[in-house]
Amino acid sequence: MSTGEGGVDVRRVCARLRSATTRAELASTLYREVSGYSLFDLQALRGRVERDLQAVPAGYRQRLYPLMMEMLFATHHTLIATMRRPDPDLPDEPLAGDFQEFCGMVEKTCLTRESDQRLGLLYYLLAAFNIFVLALPAHPVGTPFPGGLTVEIRNGEYLCPVREKADDVENALCPYCPAKQSDV
Repeated sequence: MSTGEGGVDVRRVCARLRSATTRAELASTLYREVSGYSLFDLQALRGRVERDLQAVPAGYRQRLYPLMMEMLFATHHTLIATMRRPDPDLPDEPLAGDFQEFCGMVEKTCLTRESDQRLGLLYYLLAAFNIFVLALPAHPVGTPFPGGLTVEIRNGEYLCPVREKADDVENALCPYCPAKQSDV
């Protein structure tokens, strides 16, 4: 995975991701890629998210931060623990039709960054596990949004108040999220 000095070959990683055709194959590929990261890298990603959240109003940041940390660390743990089991018991179903588009977005986003390509890619690898393997929403249940709205689960269905409102953000996860737009 590395290209030396902490670098990453984004194109090669995205090509490996694109070769997966089922959720189980993708999980295996994600495991191989994420295993190349250290716990120090995961902590560095945490620091990057903390820096990004500094621009968010304090009250909102205090509610959002724990959920973002849970998402990063719990997803990492779940991916590693699942794939280390003798029988991961993951669905061998075809990947969602927009997975290839997701890979293109990840590649473009990571390659346009001059720094932190490695950490940006780690973020997207973890997101891919949640969205495309586990069919979880891009933002965890309970994630608050301005206006007091949150991601929720009702009758076994994930609902998000901003699911269809992120079209102007090129690198948003929303277009790939399995949540449905909630009635707001």
